Amino acid sequence: MRTENTVNRVQRSWLAARERRVLIGIAERLPAWVTPDQLTALGLAGAILSGAGFALSLMSRHFLWLVVAGLIINWFGDSLDGSLARARRAERPKYGFFVDHSVDVLSQAVIFIGLGVSPHMRFSTACLLLMSYWIAALFTFIRAIATNIFQISYFGIGPTEIRIALMLYTLLLVAFGRLAIDTRIGPVSLIDAFAVVIFPVVFVSYVLMALAQARKLAAAEGVAIIEARVAAAE
Repeated sequence: MRTENTVNRVQRSWLAARERRVLIGIAERLPAWVTPDQLTALGLAGAILSGAGFALSLMSRHFLWLVVAGLIINWFGDSLDGSLARARRAERPKYGFFVDHSVDVLSQAVIFIGLGVSPHMRFSTACLLLMSYWIAALFTFIRAIATNIFQISYFGIGPTEIRIALMLYTLLLVAFGRLAIDTRIGPVSLIDAFAVVIFPVVFVSYVLMALAQARKLAAAEGVAIIEARVAAAE
């Protein structure tokens, strides 16, 4: 992701430090003709490939290898575009922020919709998983506007950790086929169960973090108002 000059970017995921070193090393070695915009487009292409792989797995689970390849391509493009811009001192904060995160929204939708139409997850629970991702993203964007803090990882988990988890689950599907049990409401997979659990956790976390942040902002602005009145009175 591209860094905004106007906000403090917070990335404290489990793999952040090691990933940063790898990305800087790659960015410094890329040929001059490669641009950040090309990498952003490559990341979107990877997401489309992953979504298509999930959808095509209706015919054969061997198409799931496309998912794995697509997630790697998506990581490469989406994670490296900002690193390349910073390495070349060619950052465009507003443009980069807008394009990068607009593409992120499309990428997430394509991947989870593809997963939802696959035989490995119910469409309804895939939507729950996508909503969980978007709720976290919306909190990040709203908080960034209000506080100038752009936090892209929570509880040690960021986009890269999510990609790795989805990749590992896909490899399990390649090896063992459908990981589901038949119930009265139809087949329910492991990832279906995960979505049902994670959505309320994310929703409640959003409410609690939003309330906590609102209290901090109210207190800070209350102090600012008092200081302004005192200064005016003097």
